Amino acid sequence: MKWTALALATAVVIAPVAYSGGKLQAVNKVPNAKAAASQKATKLAQAKQTPETTSSRFIITRAQGAAAKVSAAAMNQQYAKAASKLGLGIKPLRTLATGSQLIKTDTPLDAAAEKELAIELMKNDSSIIEVTRDKRVHSFMVPNDPGYAQQWHYKNGPGGLNLEPAWDIATGSGIVVAVLDTGITPHGDLNANIIPGYDFIEDPEVSVDGDGRDADPNDPGDWHDGECNIFGIPEDSSWHGTHVAGTIAAATNNGTGVAGVAHGAKVQPVRVLGKCGGYTSDVIDAVTWASGGTVAGVPANATPAEVINLSLGGSGACSAAEQTAFDAARARGTTVVIASGNAGSDVSGYSPANCDGVIAVSAVGPTGALADYSNFGNKIDVAAPGGSGVVPAADNILSTLNLGLQGQEGEGYAWMAGTSMASPHVAGVVALMQSAASTPKTPAEVEKILVNTAHVGGQPGGCSWSNWCGSGIVDARLAVAVAKGTEPLPPDPQAPEPEPATELENGITVTNIEVDANGILRYQLLVPNGASNLLFAMYGGTGDSDIYVKYGAEPSSTSYDCRPFTSSNNETCFFPTPKGGVWYVQIKGYRASSGISLYPSFVDANYPRRLDAKASALPNHRTSVNLSWEKGKKNIDIWRNGAILKTVRNTGANTDTFRIIGSGTMSYKVCNNGTQECDDPVEITYNSSR
Repeated sequence: MKWTALALATAVVIAPVAYSGGKLQAVNKVPNAKAAASQKATKLAQAKQTPETTSSRFIITRAQGAAAKVSAAAMNQQYAKAASKLGLGIKPLRTLATGSQLIKTDTPLDAAAEKELAIELMKNDSSIIEVTRDKRVHSFMVPNDPGYAQQWHYKNGPGGLNLEPAWDIATGSGIVVAVLDTGITPHGDLNANIIPGYDFIEDPEVSVDGDGRDADPNDPGDWHDGECNIFGIPEDSSWHGTHVAGTIAAATNNGTGVAGVAHGAKVQPVRVLGKCGGYTSDVIDAVTWASGGTVAGVPANATPAEVINLSLGGSGACSAAEQTAFDAARARGTTVVIASGNAGSDVSGYSPANCDGVIAVSAVGPTGALADYSNFGNKIDVAAPGGSGVVPAADNILSTLNLGLQGQEGEGYAWMAGTSMASPHVAGVVALMQSAASTPKTPAEVEKILVNTAHVGGQPGGCSWSNWCGSGIVDARLAVAVAKGTEPLPPDPQAPEPEPATELENGITVTNIEVDANGILRYQLLVPNGASNLLFAMYGGTGDSDIYVKYGAEPSSTSYDCRPFTSSNNETCFFPTPKGGVWYVQIKGYRASSGISLYPSFVDANYPRRLDAKASALPNHRTSVNLSWEKGKKNIDIWRNGAILKTVRNTGANTDTFRIIGSGTMSYKVCNNGTQECDDPVEITYNSSR
């Protein structure tokens, strides 16, 4: 699979104009062909978030240090054995900068065949820890309409960065920000802040510039006639890298165009995305090179970057190969900032933002609320302006662009939206922080400062315990001041507490349930020992929600005992012989839903339940233990430390008093008389030394 750039859509493109007093004096729209129609862009967004079903390129990662012990001849012999066994051709392509190997099969493999390939290779070499697709990455796009040109995203509004006072402290001078993207186009509002980069695209079908890897990161355009999406819809060139670079470091106070977040910094364009996206293997090598590592066949980077921005991604888990590259970059002192993705889903399913040790960024609009398209989840560090993703265009992000529909033409500007636009805001703030600091901050220190200084007193609007999207919106002024040392680091932010789970009762239906898209409602049911035929039935209403059930702990999207996952609200989970204890239920909104009913039931064997024991010290070395419980039959056996203490009539309560010197523990359980129909044991601590 390929990765893609995480922009949503070019909303409006404007030609170069005079810039004075923070306002654009003229706006010249290019022909309507440049602004995508809403329906078309929506289909493109859907198409680009559909995982590719087959792949012929795979990355092989061995345990640390193992690759150096395996000769090229031995590797080739392993590939030949696997190829013979599976009946396909395997061609070694190259060794990545991290030591992983890239291979290509002569036949595209689906998920099942891919697993067979991994199994066969691992049989021949126990040091192989992962065989993963060389995924493609793409841009995610949605339309916006013309609007007005002010850059609200830099201001001190609800969704802004609060940049103006930060510029009084630092401008990013002396800092290099590598932009791993589609490359760069010449632009009068950007040229002065561009330093030499590199083109890492190896595949000529992706590169389209005809010269493979070289020191020219010029963006020739990524237009296509429809072959890059499942709907067959043509797309004009995005000039995505130029837009991202302008947000980071467009020239400012130069009498033209727009401002950049860190306009004193330098952008190093590193081309990894081309026609139909780009490959993980190229991105891995580019991350290595940009952070100062060594890549075979590529000259050393004379100006390693303090910050890397990746406004790109694709579906799936973070691979071992990717994680190795990010770990190495972090060890070299480079902070990696990554767009979370535009699927409106949990970022845990989208790499590389779900990798460890990176700064994952969600997107907000002018109101400070999480954008509908933005990914979210526990992996998100902070939020930043990415635009609303809808009209008016002025509610999105204005930056530099080329005006060509296919190849390069005149230079201009455009409003775009997406987590692609949010990420460079954060990368720019990191550049400001590093330029203000007396000594360079480590990536861990940078992340800590960004998280602890984020504003709005918590999460952006639309975020919650179940919809986490970072500690808040980045506050540039405070982050830079803390990095400089003129203000103290604020305390760690408190994560929002989940609403208490609603207690369910056996046979009692909960009605008129409403849940937002991506929202979570939590329930729990105490099921006594000995119960049978446990049923959770969700039904009725409008929308589409899913039920997740788990015994003993809250379920999640990856951990559950039952998750039917149908395309409606009608789902059931049934357990004929359930364990006694608490069962947790979550209703998750796949789409906004209302009018849902939830029916829990079980066959009750009438065991005692909810045993509670409380000890209190009495005079003369005596201790009293008050026991209480629910349900059970007429007579109850009370057990203490594994033996029957006494048999009593079932009133739901009893007291045990004993005389003992010192402290210790006692274990109690209550059972139906003469049976092992018992509640779970409860242990108490006593102290009778008085």
